[in-house]
Amino acid sequence: MSAIDIKNLTVKAGAKTLVNDVTLSVEAGTWLTIIGPNGAGKTSLVETVAGIRKIDAGSIAISGEDIRGLSERERARLVALVPQNPLVPGGMSVRDYVALGRTAYHGMLRAPSAGDRAIVDSVIERLSLQEFAKRNVATLSGGERQRMVLARTLAQSTMVVVLDEPITGLDLRHQMDLLELLKKEVADCGLTVLATLHDLTLAGQFADRLVLLDHAQVVLDGPARDVIRNAELASRYGMQLRVVDVDGADVVVPVRS
Repeated sequence: MSAIDIKNLTVKAGAKTLVNDVTLSVEAGTWLTIIGPNGAGKTSLVETVAGIRKIDAGSIAISGEDIRGLSERERARLVALVPQNPLVPGGMSVRDYVALGRTAYHGMLRAPSAGDRAIVDSVIERLSLQEFAKRNVATLSGGERQRMVLARTLAQSTMVVVLDEPITGLDLRHQMDLLELLKKEVADCGLTVLATLHDLTLAGQFADRLVLLDHAQVVLDGPARDVIRNAELASRYGMQLRVVDVDGADVVVPVRS
């Protein structure tokens, strides 16, 4: 069953076309990563799936529901977004921030239920945030902060999560930690992930499927290993790339001209 159905999607900003007639279907419980050079339309595409941008033509359905007919709260129960630069309000604890993920269920004026609190506790435990739960969000390191943002997203209890460059600014260890957490959610909970990543090696290692976007259109779409090894990839990035097998994993190495 498809968790995300994108049909003939076009998104514009004034006279500029950001996404041009894109059709994609993402199966439930899988991870699809969108790659491509800067300006290809990656962020515009995932933001539109999350309901942040307006659809100019075509359609997007999440779990069979056309997102154009949904209220903001209804959409928030179907798809959650981790933006590239999430806003984190100061002066609150990590637990209170994670609990914001339940707002789509109880609203802003009602207190969270016992069920809401149990979900927040469960997510905090799954992401090993117990020792940070009472800390002020302003005291967290970059890696801790990203884990907290992911926890809020998972507390939203959607089966579809959209992430735009979720590992930006993290060191290598924290990049791997965050991606491993996501991969575990896909495997254990049947989560569907739609992400963008600049790092081609990590994109190939964690995603089930890669889509190469360039000039607002889909150029390649297939299993991660096939896309990573396709000669079209280097052409679209405008440089030489070498793919090296390291213990069964493809590592993409840029080569100086």
